[in-house]
Amino acid sequence: MLKNKKEKTEKEEVDQKAIENIDESSSEIKKPFDPTQITITVKPLIIDSLIKRMESRPMRIDLNPEFQRRGNLWKEEVQSRLIESLLVRIPLPAFYFDGTNDDKWEVVDGLQRLYTLKNFVIDKTLKLQNLEYLKKYQGATFDTLPQYLQGRIEETHITAYIINPGTPSVVKFNIFKRINTGGLPLKPQEIRHALNQGIPADFVEELANLKEFAKATNYALVEAKRMEDRDFVTRFIAFYNGYENYQPDLDAFLNNAMSNLRKLTDDERKNIRRDFVKAMKASYGIFGKDAFRKKYNKTDKRKLLNKAIFDAVSVNLAKSTEDKIDKLLLKKGRVGNEFIKLMNIPKFEKAITSGTGKYPSIKYRFDQVEKALNRSLK
Repeated sequence: MLKNKKEKTEKEEVDQKAIENIDESSSEIKKPFDPTQITITVKPLIIDSLIKRMESRPMRIDLNPEFQRRGNLWKEEVQSRLIESLLVRIPLPAFYFDGTNDDKWEVVDGLQRLYTLKNFVIDKTLKLQNLEYLKKYQGATFDTLPQYLQGRIEETHITAYIINPGTPSVVKFNIFKRINTGGLPLKPQEIRHALNQGIPADFVEELANLKEFAKATNYALVEAKRMEDRDFVTRFIAFYNGYENYQPDLDAFLNNAMSNLRKLTDDERKNIRRDFVKAMKASYGIFGKDAFRKKYNKTDKRKLLNKAIFDAVSVNLAKSTEDKIDKLLLKKGRVGNEFIKLMNIPKFEKAITSGTGKYPSIKYRFDQVEKALNRSLK
């Protein structure tokens, strides 16, 4: 009972804004992809063809269970204005799909528009409101619209860009990033998730749901939206394999690390999970609620989670022996003091705040965290 009460209290203390904004820019990409590998087909369609794909069972447009928590984010007023645009013949922006599987296109850009069409035409849960031009149809559903207006929606021409099968993952990631610029552009981790279904996505989700991870981050990511929790996990996995292997840019490095999970054996993935749990337990045991956060003096209030600190601390602890961690736990006061000193070094503070995706910054912060841990044991 006391334990549950304590956990509830800790959860209630979670910052509304959990993660510190850091500059993750990196140096120039050393190995840009060959632009001739971009193969996209332009496909003229009508709205009805998209509706039929969404109506079919199984659905032939993959709205993806993991993406559904991002679906239906438009307010009904915004959705209504989109339907009104169709009714008054205002063209819609192009849709982009990953056509690797022609029987199940994955949405690259246009997810909120597709949900609007699904809500209005298929599920019939949307009633038009706050219209600008067609006020006589306030409160109308698809079924109560005149038949000619129903047909106008279904027969509206749209342009679909289909990323063709065989397009390399790194190329698709770049296309996702460049194209997805609408009202709710995908976050990098959401793109990684879309491109790495199956073992990689499932493994990252498994680690993100571990109670040890929730406790080490002080429950700040328990209600994480936009897959921020999985972004932290993916960073751990990527740097766990050695920051020495890092090549800019950071997004491509993380995407490759997630993709490579598919190539590992079950035992290799179990080892990563084991060391991740070890690192999370050690981080909380040593730093408590200040784990993965800046702290400039002992009286500092708890600050936001910092991804760059998370990378360096979690991976260093994951690579430590159980004996070393036991000694660090016994000397956690000294560890805390060493990290306060570290935070007050301008070069280190910059390495966890600005240009954190540059190799010199990554190497410097990983090396300095390792040295601070080692100094604590002397």
